[in-house]
Parts: sequence; structure tokens; C-alpha cells
Amino acid sequence: MRFRVDLAASVPKDCAYPDLNEDAWAHNDEFTCIALSDGASESFDSKTWAQLLVKRYASNHAMTPDWVGEALSEYSSAFNFEDLTWSGQRAFDRGSFATLLGLVIGHNETDLEVLCVGDSLALLVRDGRVISSFPFDVPEQFDARPTLLSTKGHSNSLWVNSEFFQGASRTWKVEAGDVIYAVTDAVGHWILSQLTENKSISDRLLKVRSEAEFTDLVQSMRPGREIRLDDSTVLRLIVEDD
Repeated sequence: MRFRVDLAASVPKDCAYPDLNEDAWAHNDEFTCIALSDGASESFDSKTWAQLLVKRYASNHAMTPDWVGEALSEYSSAFNFEDLTWSGQRAFDRGSFATLLGLVIGHNETDLEVLCVGDSLALLVRDGRVISSFPFDVPEQFDARPTLLSTKGHSNSLWVNSEFFQGASRTWKVEAGDVIYAVTDAVGHWILSQLTENKSISDRLLKVRSEAEFTDLVQSMRPGREIRLDDSTVLRLIVEDD
């Protein structure tokens, strides 16, 4: 089994400044591993942190304390602390933060391992119906402050705890033809708020076939506050036989 990327689209919080979009995603060469990250806006440089996390996860999804430590070292090496302004040094010391959503098709080709740190969302759709979502089931769950991966090592102590890891992961049974949505929080909140009684995805999203169409959809909903004003990313992944 592998993923086929049917749609990959991202709309920045401010469309006038697309370079400030702090969402990132990556995949491995076999398309059996997908990673999505949403950098927290109040961070020093969450865009770099999010990009680093998805690239590392796509190349090695074995999350361990060493994995996190190596990611922290790689992030720190991207900056010369002494060259930063005083305010930049203060911001760097406060850290950068990001979510991490990982999807890995197991070697048995029926298990999909879902990892989520933070408030990005994965949904499993079969025959047009959402049969599972993780880590949230209802839109109100997005109101809680999420646990995020931080560039400050002490802030990740909970994450490297094995019990937290178990709570942050799920195993879904998948089959060819299943559709997986991986989305950042603004899109996830909107999707869950729009689910019909039979758990169908909104027709407005189903009709989207390109990034331009997704941009039009998001921008049409922002004035009426149908969707939260934030970087908005959607991946629509089709599970296929090799």
C-alpha cells in the first residue's frame, strides 16, 4: 500500500504574505509516510522548526528521545545566536513550537499508524463517510491549548514519556480506496463543524481539485468567520495498492 496525493493545498493566514505561511508537509520516496506540521505563530521561527520536523519524520519516523534531541541540535545549528539582535536572542530563548502529524503505512499494508502531537487532524474516510478522526472528534476540542513540540528541550519532557506517546498515536485498519485527510487546525475545526449526520465531508471540500480552488474556498469563508483566520492546509491522500 502507498499514498497517492490527490490534493495538497495551503492558504496563508495573510494571502499578501505567502512566505509567512508556517505550515509544512513532507513525504518519503515510497509515499508510505506523510508528515504535516503547523508552526505556532507566537514562536521565534516556527516555520523553520515545522519544515525540519516534517523532513526528519518523513525520512525516519522512529520517534525516540534521541530523535527529538537530534532535531533540536539541527534547529539550533541553523542560527548563529551571537548574530541575533537582543530581542531576537530573547525570542530564540523562548523557543519555537509546532505540531506534528505523522501517517505511516505499516509493513503488513493494512495498518496505518497515526501520530499526532498538537491540534492538526487526521480523518479516515471510507465510502464517503468519516469512520475515524484523530486526535479530535468534535470541533469544541480545538478550544483547548495544544501540547506542541518545542525547540527548548525541557518543554518536550512530556512528549518523550512513553505513556504520552501511546496517547498521541492510533492504529487504523485501512484498505485500498480509503481517503485520508490530513489538515491543520483551522481546516480541521471547520471540517468537524460541517460533518453531516451521516458523517460525510462537506461537498464544498469534496469538489476542490486544486490549490487555487482551495484558496477560493478558504477566502470565501473567512469574511463570515466560517473558518478560523490561520494558515490553512489540507492533504487529501488516497490509499492505493502498490
